[in-house]
Amino acid sequence: MTLTSSKLFLFGALICSTLAMPIAQAADDIKGVNLLHTANWKAATDSFGSSFKASDPLVQNDEIQVEFTLFKKQEGKNWPFVELVCATDTALTGVSFVEITYRSGADVSVKFNQSDFGSSGDGSYAHYQTVIPASDQWTTIKLDTSDFAQPSWAPESTQKIALNLSNVKDIYLSPKLNFKTGETSTLRVKSLRVL
Repeated sequence: MTLTSSKLFLFGALICSTLAMPIAQAADDIKGVNLLHTANWKAATDSFGSSFKASDPLVQNDEIQVEFTLFKKQEGKNWPFVELVCATDTALTGVSFVEITYRSGADVSVKFNQSDFGSSGDGSYAHYQTVIPASDQWTTIKLDTSDFAQPSWAPESTQKIALNLSNVKDIYLSPKLNFKTGETSTLRVKSLRVL
């Protein structure tokens, strides 16, 4: 095949237009979508005393309602935990905001489950997070991803790892309950969106 100048021009124009097209971000397909209806949701707790009560399936009447009970921290044992997990199966690359509509009897840590810190990473579980306040009314809050930070107890080596939403597929909602005494609280979610 002989490339004439007009064919060469068309070929060059096609290559240039392809390179000039914006690259789709991984999360584009889920941006703005209520993840309540598209993500995989589960309630999770430690295996040594904390518990939850919820419907099966979790989403009922367009909301999730989970009553969590955090077990009291035992000397020499691992830390107790309770959380509601939103597994998107999509990297959150390109996400700038998280918007949540919720009710909760306790403040809630909203965490990005970054693979660098979990069981497949350094094992610190020092995920980037922010806290939303308890609310007995339905409340919608828009969180800027730049407001997420690692917890104060994060190891120094972990603090050197920046937030990388390309390594985040799950969002954890973890009620901040009293680990010294143990505590019970209910978390309800109507909507969770990444924007």
